Amino acid sequence: MGEASERLDEGVAGLLELIGGPTGPPSLETMRTRPPIVAELKGPPEPVDHVADLSIDGPGGDLGLRLYRPRCAEPPPLLVYMHGGGWVVGDLDIQDGLCRALANRTGCALLSVDYRLAPEHPFPAAVEDSWAALEWAAANGAGLDADPQRLGVAGDSAGGNLAAVTALRARDRGSPSLGVCAMLCPITDCRTDDRSMIEMAEGYFLTRERMEWYWDQYAPAGVDRTSPELSPLRAELAGLAPAVVVTAGLDPLRDQGVEFASACAAAGVDSVLVHRAGTIHGFLGFQAALPCSRGALDEVAGLIARRLVTGA
Repeated sequence: MGEASERLDEGVAGLLELIGGPTGPPSLETMRTRPPIVAELKGPPEPVDHVADLSIDGPGGDLGLRLYRPRCAEPPPLLVYMHGGGWVVGDLDIQDGLCRALANRTGCALLSVDYRLAPEHPFPAAVEDSWAALEWAAANGAGLDADPQRLGVAGDSAGGNLAAVTALRARDRGSPSLGVCAMLCPITDCRTDDRSMIEMAEGYFLTRERMEWYWDQYAPAGVDRTSPELSPLRAELAGLAPAVVVTAGLDPLRDQGVEFASACAAAGVDSVLVHRAGTIHGFLGFQAALPCSRGALDEVAGLIARRLVTGA
């Protein structure tokens, strides 16, 4: 492992041992193969009141969406969600359990986006799909028995990057109005040489090598990775929707997540940082294996709910 200064939280060492470390350089085949143990560590998916798969016209053709509605007496707020996976891995199933848990705990309808993946569809395909889904949700939320006047975005890892970018677009284009932008262990900058990226370069689930590989697939040579639509940490953040940022102490992306929350606060944005020391990238998804993830998810859901459900 790297020379991390933090102690592993309860359960994290065992989880890392079960998952195993990277073997050989990253490749599409290895990265898109999901070890069965990962599903067990995530735990059984929670029941929700209603789940429906949808398809809309997207920038690249049919764009898949999945709607999760919790049990509620009136149309709930609507949260558009982008999954993680380094812009290269994932679909509507990869974070199905996390989406269900978020819907139940926030009291929001959640619309998960099956955006196009790199390298077959490099930047800006994922951004354009995420934006199309947000615009569609704003225009059609009432037909989903949700309240599009209480709209937010959220995402994990690369999905957190896409959530931030779509929130910046919404601000710059004047609509739709967003009540929250929730980013879970997000990618906010293209750099791979800050302290946490070096300190946790290997041995903690996400590695520096894999992060560099993800960038090469999503934004290959010739693409300006410092663009705010790739590195939202470099954007002018004033006027952004209220931000909820989650970081993990043993995540190579820790420092850029902390900096994004700090930059939001410095720009006058309502910003909350939820940090958990001693745990790893993507820890919120391992509900069955990590006790720390359950409390953190409740906290994050409460913060989202206060901004969308109660308007606080």
